[in-house]
Amino acid sequence: MIVPSFHRFALVLLLLNPASLAHADEPAAVKWTLDGAFRKVIVNHPNVLQAIARSASAKAQIDVARNAWLPTATFDVNHQETTTNSPSVPGTSLAPSPFWQTSLQSKWVAWDFGKTTANMDAATANATVAEQDLRAAKVQLWSALAQGWVAVMAADASLAVYQATVVQLERQRDAVRLQVAARARPELDLFKSEADVAGAQGDLLRAEELARSQRLALAVALAEPRIPAGPLTPPVFDVQAIDASALDNDARLDELTAAAVQSRPEFASIRAKIESLQLLQRAAERGIRPNVYVSGQANAAGSDLTSLAFNYGVTVGLSFPLSTVWTQTPLIADAAAQVRAFVASQDAQVLTLRGQINQAVTSLVQARKRLPVAAAQAGYAEKARDAASLRYKAGAGLYLDVADAESALLKARLAVIQAELDVQAAIAQLAYLLGRVEPLQ
Repeated sequence: MIVPSFHRFALVLLLLNPASLAHADEPAAVKWTLDGAFRKVIVNHPNVLQAIARSASAKAQIDVARNAWLPTATFDVNHQETTTNSPSVPGTSLAPSPFWQTSLQSKWVAWDFGKTTANMDAATANATVAEQDLRAAKVQLWSALAQGWVAVMAADASLAVYQATVVQLERQRDAVRLQVAARARPELDLFKSEADVAGAQGDLLRAEELARSQRLALAVALAEPRIPAGPLTPPVFDVQAIDASALDNDARLDELTAAAVQSRPEFASIRAKIESLQLLQRAAERGIRPNVYVSGQANAAGSDLTSLAFNYGVTVGLSFPLSTVWTQTPLIADAAAQVRAFVASQDAQVLTLRGQINQAVTSLVQARKRLPVAAAQAGYAEKARDAASLRYKAGAGLYLDVADAESALLKARLAVIQAELDVQAAIAQLAYLLGRVEPLQ
């Protein structure tokens, strides 16, 4: 989840916003949760539906390969008008006679020396590839949602800061107006306070647009036609309690990378693809082998349907597919080359994954270090702003000091939010990279 300090900080900022207090009696909006949104979108997201269809297609190919074990059968009925002249009888007749023929033929490959079995194994491995691709699509969808989720929460928290800043500057402007009216302060202070309020209102408009844009991006990730409204519940990540400082060494990094390779569906898909190609190569090699087959034929023929001559026969044979010697050779070479390519691709992706985990760990360590510093700066800036305001009200300070203190407080609060965003973005990225996406279970 978003760490408790961020949750409390955002809550305080919202309470500082009079607009939120004005609607305190209204029914609370339904809160969104990351897991709930993920389970909802995973049902109808186009990328997931496409992966589901591909998985179903790959599973159907297993039955297609298994069909080679089934016998083939054909039944023919034909009628022919033909002359019946015989070479032993002189003379020629052009009058045709009817001729009927029906035939039933069946052929069954009793043994193909492992060709069908290899094709079925390759199809099964390919179905595993499609299944892992489906899991990968879900994981990538979750990662996009998680990143969008923390971005929306950070934008909402920033918006609350700008709202609180506008309220504070408006109060200061009203106080300055009273002092200027009493001739206790120069009119220039009022102009400066009005300019500060206008500038803060402009910043607030940009913050509102940013918050809306982040929610729009989240709506796209959710495949929702409307922008999600209402507060977002802080998410819980499986790596929340990880001590990132303990991960910042090569031995632990190698251990995490190896575990991620085993749990990430993308790498499981590569392993299954390599196995599928190896099995296809085996099937292509076995394609050169002969087939042992059994066939049966039955036919009835004659010039009259009421007096057809019936015959049948059974054949056992050995078929040598000679043409496969030159047709299967390039297929074998192609499968072997693809295996080498996927193995090299897997090695390259493992190196990339290690670098990504290293970067996410580094980002998490650095963001967590910045967080208490930023929070302390925000506390000091708030005290400095209050002190400057008191001095100004007492006539011992300048309004410029108050304005500078207010600006410093705004920057400090935004720095806290940015540090929180960096922490949560790194945690979400680390959960994705390590393959710890619990909603998939």
